[in-house]
Amino acid sequence: MKDEAIRTEVEAWLDKHWSAQRTLFEWRNMLVEGGWAAPQWPKEWYGKGYDQAQTSIVNTAFAKKGAVGAAQSGPGGLAAETILTHGSDDQKRRFLRSILTGEHAWCQLFSEPGSGSDLAGSSTKAEWIDGRWILSGQKVWNTSAHHADYGILLARSNFDLPKHQGLSYYLINMRQPGVEVRPLKQMNGHASFNEVFMTNAMVAAKDLIGGEGNGWAVAATTLSFERQGFSSNRGASALQGPKIGQVY
Repeated sequence: MKDEAIRTEVEAWLDKHWSAQRTLFEWRNMLVEGGWAAPQWPKEWYGKGYDQAQTSIVNTAFAKKGAVGAAQSGPGGLAAETILTHGSDDQKRRFLRSILTGEHAWCQLFSEPGSGSDLAGSSTKAEWIDGRWILSGQKVWNTSAHHADYGILLARSNFDLPKHQGLSYYLINMRQPGVEVRPLKQMNGHASFNEVFMTNAMVAAKDLIGGEGNGWAVAATTLSFERQGFSSNRGASALQGPKIGQVY
């Protein structure tokens, strides 16, 4: 599609649908249905398959209109891009839409007290017991984990293999009894970061992402998006906002 046609289409759509009087949830669901929440995503997953330049045209139209974009920044954005790259169709169906609408918030559970910046040194244990994964361990410096619904998590599923080969990547429900989040109070009195303790926390088989033992490769994708930023990687919208009901 030519640039002018994209500009005409998005401006016409915004003229028809944008209203500051709509609830955030209602508006973001309309964005998803219209394909404008993440136009850089594939058509089959709520997008339009646009490249970075085409997505920039959309962003400009939103900015000109003063319209709110999708909730795909921060850990939620990292989760979405990782799921798009490595996730199953079932995982994409269950998680992507609620990231875009802001219905669910996410956190990133990578760093550990004993491994510092050595991500491959993760010692959080993941055991396959009775058809599910059981996780135990500690993560630290986790932004916004105190209000997250889900987390992207790296854990060691095989201690007998070299450290880069024994890791697996999970999508974990943060609202379960086996997960405890403790805020880390900063010198300014705020608590933006947290430490997370898992004691026999459960992850269903369907929430392993990328296959057992492939955690390092999946985590590398997450870190790539984190380093490069969404705008330079997939041309993601700069017009992003908070989770519904979220307070900063």
